[in-house]
Amino acid sequence: MAPNGSISYISEAYGGRASDRFIVMDSGFLNLIDPTDEVMADRGFPIQSDLVMRQAKLIIPPPGQGSEQMTKENVLKTKAVANVRIHVERAIGRIKCFQILKNTLPITLVPLANEIFTICSAVSNLQPPLVK
Repeated sequence: MAPNGSISYISEAYGGRASDRFIVMDSGFLNLIDPTDEVMADRGFPIQSDLVMRQAKLIIPPPGQGSEQMTKENVLKTKAVANVRIHVERAIGRIKCFQILKNTLPITLVPLANEIFTICSAVSNLQPPLVK
């Protein structure tokens, strides 16, 4: 997602058995990462070393400390990640609102899944920016 909330990268569709790491490595996403880029991911997403090699930064929520109270610094980091995550979820929601994506894709349209998703994403980018 770009800073203004528009979708800036869409990989091809992968089957349900493809791991997150496989998709990131196979899709070419890492080839688009520039030095000083920041990539936000869920905790435990295994691409830290790949981003370090590209001089980029992985942004993840700080780990919880079990039953201990979080430090003030970790609370602020978690809040910052959550504030950005809201916009990511809103961008995903914009794409999901298309009727063709609300139901199971008919088998006859499966060969067109990449094109359908790309068009829905592009049309959602024509809406006003999510972030001002």
